[in-house]
Amino acid sequence: MKENPCMRTFQNKLFFTLVTCLAWSVATLAKEVEDTKAWEKEVPENKQDLLAIQTKLQSVLTKAKEAVVAVQSGGGAGSGVIVSKDGLVLTAGHISGRPGRSVKIVLPDGRRVDAVTLGGSEISDSGMCRIKEEGEWPFSPMAEKGKSQVGDWCFALGHPGGFFEKRGMVMRIGRVIHKRHATLRTDCRLLGGDSGGPLFNLDGEVIGIHSRIAMTDDANFHAPIESYHEHWDLFKEGQMISRRDLQKGGFLGVGTEETEEGLKILDLVKESAADKGGILEADVIIAIDGEPIDSQEELFIVVGSREPDDEVVIDLRRGKKELTITLKLGKRPE
Repeated sequence: MKENPCMRTFQNKLFFTLVTCLAWSVATLAKEVEDTKAWEKEVPENKQDLLAIQTKLQSVLTKAKEAVVAVQSGGGAGSGVIVSKDGLVLTAGHISGRPGRSVKIVLPDGRRVDAVTLGGSEISDSGMCRIKEEGEWPFSPMAEKGKSQVGDWCFALGHPGGFFEKRGMVMRIGRVIHKRHATLRTDCRLLGGDSGGPLFNLDGEVIGIHSRIAMTDDANFHAPIESYHEHWDLFKEGQMISRRDLQKGGFLGVGTEETEEGLKILDLVKESAADKGGILEADVIIAIDGEPIDSQEELFIVVGSREPDDEVVIDLRRGKKELTITLKLGKRPE
């Protein structure tokens, strides 16, 4: 039978179309895999990785900015983020202060609305407010507990220096460099006025709230979102977690300073657990019971969460040597 030339032409076109579609699908899949892996790599390997991270950030930034606010109280100002459609605002504990205070929330378009402060924690520096005006507010979702990990890319939003409508909020990108129960550290650069603002992952979820600037401006502290999950109902009810709650616990008896070396011992309380246990001035605390200690906050929490007479194992750096000391915690002096 003689072959139909029209049929041959159709078959050739069909084959070409199928090959083209297959090649496009493979290329698209490879591109998606490459992009997905870009922000999961320890270090971006090339320009394409950086562009993939940039594209991912741009895809969530616009929506994230809609929920970021300024918090004004008296002569002070900070930042915050709306996390529920009925107007719950997360901020830093030192911004919200005691429960029941009246504050102003400044929305991205410059509109000001009344709010009242709710509960918070002096330990993690977490705070909460509620917008009084009824309505459905734009909000950002909170990440689940444990989702953020060391090495994750993140971005910070806030109003450094206060709210300026023409300038708008400021965005900085970085990575999570340290995470513990009550503290999270990143290399996102923060300035005064950023306190209380949100830290986002690249899925547009809130993973922390800006707390304070460290010794270097590229290592900053945030209250992890876990501290809000853990005490959500208590905060909404206007309850506070104070340092007094931990002052009833164990007592080490050291004065410390956060340095680039770590948490350095400046002085010792005479006859305290630290003094009796062999800790010396200028020692650097590395860990307690295997839990790394990088800040005064972490030391306070770890020691205060234990009881007087509890035995702890402390890893120290003394000069160029590392050593381990086991001692019993004391009781805080009256």
